[in-house]
Amino acid sequence: MKINELILGKYRLLEFLNSGSFSSVFRAREEMTNRTVALKAISRDAYPADRMRYLLTELQAMSNIWGHPNIVSIHTVEPGKDKYLAWIVMEYIEGDNLQKLVQKGDLTLTDVLNIGIDICNGLKTAHAHNILHRDIKPQNILLTSKKEAKIADFSIARIFGESTKFAVTMTGTRRYMAPEQNYGAYDYRADLYATGLVLYEAMTKQFPFSGEADEIDRKKASGEIENLEKCPEEFRNFAIKALHREVDKRFQTAKEMYDELDRIRRWQYEQQASALIAESADSPETELAGALERCRKTFRLHIDIAEQINQNLFFEMRSKVEKENRERVQIRIKQHYADAIEYAQKQDIDGTLRELHKAHNLFLQDAEFVAQADILFKELTTIVPDSNTLTVNEIAELIQKLSESDKMNLLNRFSLTEEILKPEKQPIPEEQFDDEVEQEEYVKPYLSKHRGGQSAGDYRVLIEEASPEFLLDKVHEDIQYHHEEEAAYIYQQAQIYTQQENTHQCLNQYKKLGAFYHRHARRFIKMDEVELVANCYTRARFAYTASKNHRTARKNAKNGAVYYVHLARQLEMQRAWTEAGKSYILAADNYRFAQLELEEEKCESSATVCYFNAAESAHLNGDLQTAYDYCMRILSIGENLQNPPRSVVEAQKLVEEIWKENTG
Repeated sequence: MKINELILGKYRLLEFLNSGSFSSVFRAREEMTNRTVALKAISRDAYPADRMRYLLTELQAMSNIWGHPNIVSIHTVEPGKDKYLAWIVMEYIEGDNLQKLVQKGDLTLTDVLNIGIDICNGLKTAHAHNILHRDIKPQNILLTSKKEAKIADFSIARIFGESTKFAVTMTGTRRYMAPEQNYGAYDYRADLYATGLVLYEAMTKQFPFSGEADEIDRKKASGEIENLEKCPEEFRNFAIKALHREVDKRFQTAKEMYDELDRIRRWQYEQQASALIAESADSPETELAGALERCRKTFRLHIDIAEQINQNLFFEMRSKVEKENRERVQIRIKQHYADAIEYAQKQDIDGTLRELHKAHNLFLQDAEFVAQADILFKELTTIVPDSNTLTVNEIAELIQKLSESDKMNLLNRFSLTEEILKPEKQPIPEEQFDDEVEQEEYVKPYLSKHRGGQSAGDYRVLIEEASPEFLLDKVHEDIQYHHEEEAAYIYQQAQIYTQQENTHQCLNQYKKLGAFYHRHARRFIKMDEVELVANCYTRARFAYTASKNHRTARKNAKNGAVYYVHLARQLEMQRAWTEAGKSYILAADNYRFAQLELEEEKCESSATVCYFNAAESAHLNGDLQTAYDYCMRILSIGENLQNPPRSVVEAQKLVEEIWKENTG
């Protein structure tokens, strides 16, 4: 055929590309659309009448995979004339095939991994449709300008039927055939072996078996892989498995090969990202973010995967820095204690206390606690009797011998936490409402029974009067999920800026914390983790409120409310009435903050229904105190409702019944 010839009145031939035993390929232009296409002319000699059914079967079967991004798409098949049986109109790939790129020698390990992943992606689909390519080789791997690989030329593909599992015809390019193809009875794993050869050659720029055809066959059969030392270490094990002489010891599916290449790719990204993070200690955050994004695009990783790797790296880096800092501080503390002991041995109490003070200041790297430490040591100087023979251990023993009132005075001046000074719990007065005496519940995590007793995201029932900073402090007291570690770090930075009275940076950190929780809420939506979604949106509300970004805070509050309602309904179906009621209260609080009064009242009404079911259940089981507590909670909620539901009336009746039973 002549270049510039018009075929079928539709396609103008522009350039001859290549030819084989069965066809010739041209670059052409579709006249009606001005689209550039590849035109494959199928030789009539290759398909005599008795083989026509094979061509039709293959074309029909392959129509199922033509739209795959890693398989060259076929637009249509046109009938041929004269010596050409048909014209297959395909997408034209503006790029070289893999053989040419290997010859140029400009492929990196990352390129090879991405190409291998693309090939495996295409083969996964082909094999799923019972198509064995049988001619995977560098010439049949076309690459776009972005080095995205597409498998071409299924002209000798084998279509397996329901009753056939192996091909027996020896066909393909001998150099890239699997050892078993020489003896017949081969399957999809022959394509995987050929893929291993192609990737090995792309990586080392040398074929793994040297010699003439027969010698190459012998080396394949014996597994004598050459030039392994030229493979990067992380790729070496892949090559050994991919080219194993025994079929059952190779990769068994395209997915298995894909997963291994993807694992190596992620590991490579992690190494480079780790180096970027380590080198960017003194660089602006925007520069690091840009470098990591460019690295991600080079490895063609999904953004969620890359971000997860980055977060792990940041966490590891901070943990390492914190560990090193702790070790340095511990060395200094030990030195101060050693000096304190020396002063004590010299009967210098002032020097002893001064060194102990320095040691404790290192422990308490916080302005508030340092001030408390100062008070403590002042108390020590007045409470501990003056003696010229005291040692550090003796000072501690003297403190232990103090009266209980002196100890409490010392501890109160030191402002110890509630956990240390926690008073014994008093019985609930009958005349008080349950919601007035259960303030302790507002700062305790509620347990999700439907999750095997695991904490429901470490959230507290919200107090309307509490500041967002107080609420953030409470929710970050306990770390139970990996993402909370990152959030706690951001929150701590905000606290540091607060102590430094750096308002601008403090607000920025709270805004960053809000964005962090908002982003994780969206991730948990994809994972169908309703509870975590609601919790993250609510924490985002706290953070944005602290950053003075009230509009965004209200949006997150509304989202949090929606998901708490969703969670409450799930719990209702499981008859977990108490937890459902708490979820409705959390939803109501978020709706209140979002200034959606109608939705707020609906949630509070639903909460009273749930608590009444819990009250009835407790009453039936003879637990009058619990039933009474739930009823009082319902009545407390009902006081603020414009249209109290029937559950409020029923709760009042049940309270009266409980009083009668209790007094009778």
